[in-house]
Amino acid sequence: MVVGVDHKQPELPRRAAGLVQSLGGSLVELVCVWVDESAVTSSGGFTVSVDPDIAVTGGAYGADPLDGVGRSMTDVGLPWSCVRAAGDPARELARVADEVGAVMIVVGSRRGGLRSWTSHLVSGTVAGRLVHDQRRPVVVLPPGAPSPDLS
Repeated sequence: MVVGVDHKQPELPRRAAGLVQSLGGSLVELVCVWVDESAVTSSGGFTVSVDPDIAVTGGAYGADPLDGVGRSMTDVGLPWSCVRAAGDPARELARVADEVGAVMIVVGSRRGGLRSWTSHLVSGTVAGRLVHDQRRPVVVLPPGAPSPDLS
């Protein structure tokens, strides 16, 4: 299962793990994907920032979203890994899902705010684009939904 990582919804990978477990899954691997929208991957295989002044700061993850995922996923009881990607989130989540043979993609619902609203008007939501372009199920977890107990 591929899970989109968003620094504004730091509990999402853990909630996705809870969803898997509540459905009786125990051998499903979660692949947590964080996509840096302010960067692109060059032909040489390295990632360069489109705007070097843009950085993920603050929030529950701190400066590196994947470090926060590592801290929050230590006791989930499922195998998991993290992947960094750059560019368009919907395209990158689909690419990783294809690479790992994911049975589904889990994302959070659209976040609020002016930047989210303008992004939605220009390109649509990540969830919406995935739903229309994927051949695998896309699960959208709303913010604030209760997290299953993982103990």
